[in-house]
Amino acid sequence: MSVHWEKSQETEEQIHVLIVDSHRPFAEGTRALLSSEPRIVISGIAGDEDSCLNFLRHSVPDVVLLDFYLQDISGLDLMDKIKAAHPDVKAILMVEQSQEGYVLAASRKGAEGLLLKTCAVEELIQAVLSVSKGGVYFSPSPLTFSQVEIDFHDLHFPAKPAEVLKRLLTPREKEIMGLLTKPLHNREIAAVLGITARAAHLQVKIILLKFGINTRLEAVLSWAYVDE
Repeated sequence: MSVHWEKSQETEEQIHVLIVDSHRPFAEGTRALLSSEPRIVISGIAGDEDSCLNFLRHSVPDVVLLDFYLQDISGLDLMDKIKAAHPDVKAILMVEQSQEGYVLAASRKGAEGLLLKTCAVEELIQAVLSVSKGGVYFSPSPLTFSQVEIDFHDLHFPAKPAEVLKRLLTPREKEIMGLLTKPLHNREIAAVLGITARAAHLQVKIILLKFGINTRLEAVLSWAYVDE
């Protein structure tokens, strides 16, 4: 299920897109797919934070396609830097698997879209066209868009009842919270769960976003009320 809306149907002009992905073959493949749409122009490809920010010093695209898991920085953090310098740039995050936390984190951080890397070319093109016109495009979404918005507003409250915190987390995230209370560091959490340290870091970050807090200690203290 996809969630999208378009703000307007004004006269269409060419849309300039920057692709940021650590995996060069995927980036080149994405360039080839988007190039089939005459309204889209690929301005460039960047493989890491430095090359992305250097590119933006000389040319500002309309839309940036961002890998959620870059090698040197998370896509969320890089998106923050891009939007701080260029607020009008639209960002679409690309993920390898569908998780509610990705949608929630991306929407709260201000992304205009989120797509699976395995999405059809038609959907990829539609997402770029939609966000370039001021719309949003999240696909797939485990939640309806209204539910995402409700959770998003919930996160603005500094303190949440235990039942709200419990509702916000997936079973995997609850498992991670249990490991955080041990306490374990990201590499130790990664070893227990059989994932990379980078993936563990992003999972913890998503939990902090859901709780609306900034530190692991705050998360542990908040979880203590849930686990009673």
